[in-house]
Amino acid sequence: RCRRERHFSVSNNEESPGNYEVLNFSTSGSGQLIVHKGKCLGKDEQLGKSVYNALEIRSGDFVLVYEWVLHWQKKMGRFLTSQEIEKIEKCKKQLQGAETEFSSLMKLSHPNIVHYKCMNLKERDDSIVVDILVEHISGYSLSTYLHKETPVPVEQLRHYVTQILSALDYLHNNSVVHKVLCASSVLVDAEGNIKVTDYSISKRLADICKADVFEQTKVRFSEDGLPSKPGKKGDVWSLGLLLLSLSQGQLTKEYPVAVPTSLPADFQDFLEKCVCLEDKERWTPQQLLQHSFINIPRMKIPVAEENLDDSAGIDCIETVVPSSQISSASFFTETQRQFSRYYNEFEELKLLGKGAFGAVIKVRNKLDGCYYAVKRIRINPASKQFRRIKGEVTLLSRLNHENIVRYYNAWIEKHESPVPALSSSETTEEKRVPTKAGLFIHAAEETNDVEANAPPLVLTSSVEWSTSCERSSSNKFSGADQESSDDDDDGDGVFSHSFLPTTDSDSEIVFDNEDENSKDHPPDEEGNEKNSHGGEDRAPVIQTVHYLYIQMEYCEKSTLRDTIDQGLYEDTSRLWRLFREILDGLAYIHEKGMIHRDLKPVNIFLDSDDHVKIGDFGLATDHPANAVVSKQEENHSDSFAISDPSGNLTGMVGTALYVSPEVQGSTKSTYNQKVDLFSLGIIFFEMSYHPMSTASERIFVLGQLRLPSIVFPKDFDEVKNAKQRSVITWLLNHDPAARPTAVELLKSEHLPPPQMEESELHEVLHHTLANVDGKAYRTMMSQIFSQRVSPAIDYTYDSDLLKGSFSIWAAKIQQHVCEIVSRIFKRHGAIKLHTPLLMPRNKKLYEHNEASYFMDHSGMLVMLPYDLRIPFARFVARNNISNLKRYCIERVFRPRKLDRCHPKELLECAFDIITSTGNSFLPIAETIYAISEIIQEFSVLQERNYSIYLNHTALLKAILLHCGIPEDKLNQVYIILYDAV
Repeated sequence: RCRRERHFSVSNNEESPGNYEVLNFSTSGSGQLIVHKGKCLGKDEQLGKSVYNALEIRSGDFVLVYEWVLHWQKKMGRFLTSQEIEKIEKCKKQLQGAETEFSSLMKLSHPNIVHYKCMNLKERDDSIVVDILVEHISGYSLSTYLHKETPVPVEQLRHYVTQILSALDYLHNNSVVHKVLCASSVLVDAEGNIKVTDYSISKRLADICKADVFEQTKVRFSEDGLPSKPGKKGDVWSLGLLLLSLSQGQLTKEYPVAVPTSLPADFQDFLEKCVCLEDKERWTPQQLLQHSFINIPRMKIPVAEENLDDSAGIDCIETVVPSSQISSASFFTETQRQFSRYYNEFEELKLLGKGAFGAVIKVRNKLDGCYYAVKRIRINPASKQFRRIKGEVTLLSRLNHENIVRYYNAWIEKHESPVPALSSSETTEEKRVPTKAGLFIHAAEETNDVEANAPPLVLTSSVEWSTSCERSSSNKFSGADQESSDDDDDGDGVFSHSFLPTTDSDSEIVFDNEDENSKDHPPDEEGNEKNSHGGEDRAPVIQTVHYLYIQMEYCEKSTLRDTIDQGLYEDTSRLWRLFREILDGLAYIHEKGMIHRDLKPVNIFLDSDDHVKIGDFGLATDHPANAVVSKQEENHSDSFAISDPSGNLTGMVGTALYVSPEVQGSTKSTYNQKVDLFSLGIIFFEMSYHPMSTASERIFVLGQLRLPSIVFPKDFDEVKNAKQRSVITWLLNHDPAARPTAVELLKSEHLPPPQMEESELHEVLHHTLANVDGKAYRTMMSQIFSQRVSPAIDYTYDSDLLKGSFSIWAAKIQQHVCEIVSRIFKRHGAIKLHTPLLMPRNKKLYEHNEASYFMDHSGMLVMLPYDLRIPFARFVARNNISNLKRYCIERVFRPRKLDRCHPKELLECAFDIITSTGNSFLPIAETIYAISEIIQEFSVLQERNYSIYLNHTALLKAILLHCGIPEDKLNQVYIILYDAV
C-alpha cells in the first residue's frame, strides 16, 4: 500500500513564485530528494520525452529531468467505462514493471554512461507523469553534427566509437540492451568524453506513453525505411548506422545499408561488421573493440569544435600555460600569428621537452583533431649547421615503419622581432637564471647557430627529442647557455675526458662538417659578444628569426628509460617483445642505408599500445658505403675501415655510455651500422638488469660492461638470464666483424620465437588478408598449400560416401530415370547444357543457406554449386542469352558440420526456359506441364507422398492483395516475410 501511495497519489508538487517546479523523489538510501525543475531544454520526438534543467537542493548539483506523460482522453461520455479503466490499470502495471527495471539500472556505473539517479510517477486526472532524474552532462549530443550537416573526421569517429563500444560492452555484460542507440542518445561532455544515455528504460517508457490508451488495436506499418533490430546485435546495427550517418554528415535512410567506398578500408570493414544483415555474422562490441579500426594508437579528442562553439578559437596557450611563464609571448604579434601556418593549423597543449636543438611541443591539429609532437628549432638558414638539421628531416622523410617515429611534415617560418640591447650585467644575470617551463625559448638565450647554444655532449638532457652533437677536431663554437644534466643518460666525470675535447668552456660544441677556415664566430654572434661586454644600452633593433617546424608522431605513453626504471627485467615476455621490435626498427633503418648513431633508452619511445618507436634522428647519417659494405668485408680484414669521402662517418659522436669502441677510439675512425648494435647491447643489458639506484652505480656497471672482457655484475643471474647474456656478449664484441647485424640477430636461435596475443594474431591475419598483393599474403598462401595430408585424413575424408556395398541395380535405376526425364525435356525442345562448376564466393547469393566454400592456390574463395539455378543465371548473363530451353541433371553440394570431410552430394534436375518476352505466361505453363508429364511417367509416385512447391512473385502478390494488403505496403511485407524465413 505504501508503494502504491507513493507512486500514484495525487501530486503535491508546488508551483513556486520563480519559474520552476518543485519535485520530490523518494530514494531508498538518502530519503527524499527535493529538485527544482527549470526550463525545458528540448523535446525528443522519437522517444516522446521532454528534457528539463534542474537543481538538486540538498547537494546543490545540477541534474537533468527526463519526463514522459501518459495521456488518456475521454472520447465519449463523462465517465470511464470498466473496459477503459482496465486499460488504464494495465498501463499502470506496465509502469510499475518499468520502475522495477529502473531500480536495477540505477546500480550501473561506467565512465561512458549517464548515471540514472531516481524515478517518480505522478498520477493526474487525465494522465500519469513519469520523471527520471539523471546525471547532468555539460556538452552536446552527436545529433549536432547531423543538424549542421557536418561530417565528423574519421580520427574523431575512432575516439567516439571506442568509448561507445566500451559503454555497450558494459551494458551487454550486465544484460542490458540499449534499444534506441542514435545520435541524440550519445552525449559529448566538456572533456571530450562520450556519455551514452537513454539506455533500456527510455524505449520502454516511450512505448508505454506514446500509445493512445483508448485507441483500437490495428495493424500499423512503420514509416521508417530501416527495419528495427531488437536485442544486443540490434544495438550494434544502430551503432553502424550512427557512425555511417556521422561520417557523411546526414542521416542514413537507405536499406540495405551501402557503405561508401570513399571511406578508409579499415573503417569500411568496421561498418560492414556492424550493419551486415545476418545477426550471426554481426560482431559483438567486445569483438569490435579488437578490430583494426579501433586497435591503433588513439588519442582523446578535445570537445572544442570551431563549428559548435564560437569561443573555441581562444588561443590554447593562455589556458595551458600562464602568460607569466611564457617568456617571449610578445615575440609573435597577432599579425604574425595570422599568417603563421603553425598557429593557424595547430593548438598548443604543453611543452614536452627542450633539447640541444630546440623545443618539442605537444599540439592538436585543428582539422583532424589528432595529437602530434612538433619539434621547433630556431635556425639560421645561411649557416652550415642548418645542413645537419635539414639532414634529419631528409632522413625522416624516407622512413616509414611501425617501429620508427613517423614523420609527417616540415616547414620554415620567418618572424621579425625587436631585440633590445642588454648590458653585460643584465645578460649575465639572465643567462644564469633558469627559465620557467614555457612553450617558447627566450630570444636572448639563443644565437643564430642552433648548436652554439647546446650543452656539452655528455651533459645533454633529453625528454623526448633531444639530439646529441657530433664532434671532430675541425671547428669550435662557444655557447653561453648551461643546462643541468640528466644522470640517467650522461656519464658525468667518468667519460668526459675521453670523449670531449679540452676547452675553456664547458658548453663548447664541435661540428664535423665545418671547414678548417671557418673557425671564426659568425658576425652576428660577434656583435652580440661586443654588446655583452659594453656598458652602454643600445636602441632596439629588428631581428629576423627563422623557425623550422617538424611535425612528428606523438608517442603518449613513455620512453624505454621509464620502462626500464619501472622494472622491465621482471616481465621477460614483454622484454623480449620490445627487444625484437627495436631490432625490427634497426633492421629497417640499416636496410635504407642509414646509421642512427645515438641509440639510447630515452630515444626509444613507447606508444599507447606499448609498441616501440625509435626516434631522435638528429645524429643519423646516410651511409654512403652501405651498398659496398658486404663486398669490402670480403676483401679487407678490417671490415669497418670503409672509405668515407663525405666525412659523415668520422668523429666521436653519441652518448658516452652507449657509443661503440670504434667511435670512441679515434677521432678519424670510420664505421658501419654495427655501431648501433653495440649501443643496443648496452640497452638490452639495462632491460635485463634491475634498475640501478644511483648514477654512480650505473656508470660503474656499464663501464665494466664496455670493457673488451665484458664484465657482468655479480648479481646478474647467469642461469636465469642465459639467453640474454649470450645476446649481450654477442652485441658487445669489440670487433665489429664479429658483431651481428640486426637481420642476423633476428634470424638467430638466440632470440625466442615471437609471442603473440590472440588479438594481435587476429590483427596481423586481418591486415595480411586485406592486402592480397602483398608478400605476406603470398607467403601465407604458400604455407597453407604446402601442408602435408596425413594417411588418417586421407582415409577418413570420403569414407562415409564410399561405405556400404555398391549396388549396380540402384545405378541402373538411376540411369533409367534420368533417360526418361531427359526424353521429356527433349520433347519440349530443351538441350542438355552444363555450366562451370565453380563460382566466386558471394554471401548474398545464399543468405539463408550455407554453400560449400573452397580456396584456390591464390587465396580466392570459390564455391561448389548449391543448386543449378544460380550458375545457369550467371552463364546466361555472361553470354547475353535471350532465348533458350535447357535441361541439366547434375550434382549439387552441401557442407558437412564435421571438418575434413567430403561435402554431401545430391542429384538435382533443372529445366529452364529463357525468353525475351516478359509478360507471357506460356513458359510458366509449359514448365508446369513438363512436371505433370514426369509424374505421369512414374506411376509408382501415386502410392507415395511427394510435394510440389510453386514460387512466383506474381503468385505471392496475388495472395497478398487477396488478403487485403495495400499495394503500396507490399515491399514492407516482403521484408517482413524475408526476415521471418
